[in-house]
Amino acid sequence: MMDERRDVALAIKSCLDSLMSDAARCDLGDLAHFISLAALAAEDAVAAYDPQAARLKVLMESDAGHC
Repeated sequence: MMDERRDVALAIKSCLDSLMSDAARCDLGDLAHFISLAALAAEDAVAAYDPQAARLKVLMESDAGHC
């Protein structure tokens, strides 16, 4: 069940990211900002259902592996 919730949250985040890009491209700044907040909430939902999320977040926030 947790994998299904994570997958659904990832799908929703992907859709929201696409909508945010479309809104920004069409010069709808306020809408793009609102959608970006929803995308952050979806990202939090993914993290809540992904046991490896905490380790990945620490790795991505560090300078390890970045040029």
